[in-house]
Amino acid sequence: MLRRAPLPAVLALSLGAIACRGRPGPPPERFVPGAVRAVLVVPETGRAARELAALHATLAGFPGAADLAGARTALAAQLGFDPLDPAGLADAGIDPARGAALAWLDRSGAPSGTAALLVLPVGDGPKLERLLARLARERLGAEVRAAEHHGGGDAIVFRRAAGQPAALAYLVTGRNALVASGPASPALVAEAAALPEAGALSAAAGWIAARAALGDRAALAFLPAGSPLLAGRWQVRDGLGLGVSAGAGRLGAAVAVLLGPREPSFRALAAGGAAARVLARLDPRAPLALRWDGDFAALGAKLVPMLPADDRRRLEARGLDPLEPFGLLAPGAAAVLSLAPDLELASLTPEAVRADPLRLVRVEAVAEVKDPERALALSRKLAPPPRRGRGAPAPADGTFRIATPRGEIAWRLDGTRLALAGGPAGSLDTLLARLGGEGPGWTASAPGPAGAGALAGGLGSAVLDPQRLVASVRALPDEAFGTGPSGFVVRSVVDRFAEPASRLASVSLRAELAPGALVLALEAEAQAGEGAR
Repeated sequence: MLRRAPLPAVLALSLGAIACRGRPGPPPERFVPGAVRAVLVVPETGRAARELAALHATLAGFPGAADLAGARTALAAQLGFDPLDPAGLADAGIDPARGAALAWLDRSGAPSGTAALLVLPVGDGPKLERLLARLARERLGAEVRAAEHHGGGDAIVFRRAAGQPAALAYLVTGRNALVASGPASPALVAEAAALPEAGALSAAAGWIAARAALGDRAALAFLPAGSPLLAGRWQVRDGLGLGVSAGAGRLGAAVAVLLGPREPSFRALAAGGAAARVLARLDPRAPLALRWDGDFAALGAKLVPMLPADDRRRLEARGLDPLEPFGLLAPGAAAVLSLAPDLELASLTPEAVRADPLRLVRVEAVAEVKDPERALALSRKLAPPPRRGRGAPAPADGTFRIATPRGEIAWRLDGTRLALAGGPAGSLDTLLARLGGEGPGWTASAPGPAGAGALAGGLGSAVLDPQRLVASVRALPDEAFGTGPSGFVVRSVVDRFAEPASRLASVSLRAELAPGALVLALEAEAQAGEGAR
């Protein structure tokens, strides 16, 4: 597959833009048009190489990653240097202290309608010249080299034979090498060199906002508003950024959804909840913990319109407004989810889960309500209490229950506190006892940003403890996977995921607001020692 990849894409596997670290030369996005289709930027090639090398070493030790171990060697053999080694970059003539970029541009006349532009930081000009000449010869069969004047710039052009279309062209300006392949490559690099600063990505408001929202990352990808790749995706119509950083036993990724004119409605999500305090009293065995410190009413205004029409009709038929529960809840709610110990994977379908969610999970949740009387009225709609006489307002102890084939969903209002448990009969009593101080509560196993670090700040987060999840899966009885050949297949598929998951310490997803963007940050940490395996 590497042999068939376009030259700029192969080179870009190792590279990427912005910190000059005292060296001359503008950042690579200065040569990328603001109306780019998509762009990959690496602020510092040496840093990206080091972080990718550490991540590669970690992943190569995971089950099922045997092919990954040889991928680095194969790529180095094709490029002629190790792209995950800063010294290898320097030996190839690439400055490891500066950045690079790979941009995909709309280009009429190109075979696919797009063209790729690669911007490389020049560390040693003759060495980089030799690298590009060798790759043009070995990968494109282009050995005829000529210096040509295009659009006000002097480019080096490689052709398979004199008089034939260009196969590869590059132009050096401001200690950056602009590289492209294909017949239009000379014009492409010349246009990039002559690009006015006001029209460059470096001056684009969307790029500036996305970069600030993503923070310090080893690699950044960006799709601006108007990119054909975002067509029909209204959620990200104002632009999308992605940032990645890595290290030994660690991977961090963040998505910045640019908000544009929608920003005021998203600002309404911000609130001052303190869900971590509540979370610390929930089931300590649960693999998944959720918290929301933002405004529930604003969240409901975002989520309810995405509810499937059939589900909205079911709620409306029961006289229920799906927005009402969101409006009743105060910021600072927490919940935990566990796999049902009697889970039957072979018979699990969306219809079965809709009929009885307890076939799949057990749940505990605690929240504060703004208006206890309205919350009580909604509870009566959801689970009408047994009536001893007309107009009986609620069960004597304030507990409401909905029976299911696998147990019950029960909740209780104590003043403004709402406590809910879904599981076997008595699950709510266990939760209430824990809220009263009996026994340990939920804690994150990992202390880093993917564990305890995800439980404070921002709008909210979800924290997964893979060790607890894998233990739950491995505790399932054999009949949970079905019988016969199909059961064997289901068990094999589950084991393929469980074994790599057992190498992880924690995974988290955190939501927060940045100027002009909603940021979703994913962090994953391996078990201690996995980074050195």
